[in-house]
Amino acid sequence: MAASTSFSSFIYLLLVVAFMTLYLVSHSPSNLHTRSHRRTLPGKRIKVRAVHHDKKHHDPVAFDPIVADFERRKEDLAWEKQHFEDQYKKLGEQLQKNGGISHHEEPYRGEPLKILKNDQVDPHDVDPDYEDPEEYLNDEDQFNITERLTSLFPLIDINPRDDYVTSLELLEWHLVQGKKAMLHRSDREMESHDKNHDGLVSLEEYLPHVLGAEQGHNSTEFDDAGWYKQQFEVCDRDNDGLLNATEFNDFLHPDDSNNPRVRQWCRLEQIRTHDTNKDGKIGWEEFHHGLFDQLQDEQDYHHPKLAEQLEAEKLVQSKRKFAELDRNKDGYLTEDEIAPVMEKLRPGELYYAKQQSDYLLHEADENRDERLSLDEMLNHPYIFYSTAYDEDEFDPAIHDEFR
Repeated sequence: MAASTSFSSFIYLLLVVAFMTLYLVSHSPSNLHTRSHRRTLPGKRIKVRAVHHDKKHHDPVAFDPIVADFERRKEDLAWEKQHFEDQYKKLGEQLQKNGGISHHEEPYRGEPLKILKNDQVDPHDVDPDYEDPEEYLNDEDQFNITERLTSLFPLIDINPRDDYVTSLELLEWHLVQGKKAMLHRSDREMESHDKNHDGLVSLEEYLPHVLGAEQGHNSTEFDDAGWYKQQFEVCDRDNDGLLNATEFNDFLHPDDSNNPRVRQWCRLEQIRTHDTNKDGKIGWEEFHHGLFDQLQDEQDYHHPKLAEQLEAEKLVQSKRKFAELDRNKDGYLTEDEIAPVMEKLRPGELYYAKQQSDYLLHEADENRDERLSLDEMLNHPYIFYSTAYDEDEFDPAIHDEFR
């Protein structure tokens, strides 16, 4: 009887050991890649944005090329809708100017295409066969974050390939994605303005779409016809009066140009913008009340210090920065002397790629070794997809680390 009980206890112990071994193996770091994160959590739904780019705001570039492609397509739909409405509006104005319309020449009088909140176009109004990409991204059977991160990791870990992703590798990854989006927008604008479809854009083709009746004015103030003419000529590398695809991209995105002449023009623009006494250079007063604010990082507005103390510190920092930039110590800054801070004064894709990369590294680097392992990325999967989230749908009660 005792032997039977002892044998049963032994079998039970073996089963417990076997179960624990299987559990530990299945949850060991080497098997983390087999985990299956659900695509969404309560309050966490991946949204695809119609991205709006302007000089004051820059949307984060999607980390995953699949999400980036969906965003570009949605942005294209919004652009096509606006282009469509603009063309019909111009047609109606032209017909009225010509003395009316005939029975077969009706201008567009239909209802405008339905706009969703945030000025987004309803894709079904443009393309009846449109399939919502958000349904794809939020369908676990089609799109799984863990599988995507596992497949993307070796594409990022290339310099060197050492099973870790560094800040530099993240920067290069985001920079490629950002430039791809930038060139896509430039191609779309080229298509819009190249009326004779010769692959070139003239000033005459571009200006009517920007300034209308102001064409021919020579004012070089920002956004005036003369200002665009000056920038156009700077970007025209071969001086043939036409911009090819590369030159046109420089024209639309001068802060990302590798053309020295365009880079110099950007610096001169900064000088001219803040040169209140119009002497062609920046004195300390002009620097302190203009450029220096752009160079400062975000301030903590809930700082316990008094406003007078903060202003005094700002004054000291401003003088120190001015002295650092004023290499010849003549009390003025020229366009050459502000070159080291142009990345902050006029940020381009490189600047934003660095910001995004630093953010991801800070959020997911658990052991603070300034690099990411696949395990760390898989432990924080939604960090890498947060650029697609709608902040209004976040549930603060769960998974704050994903915000």
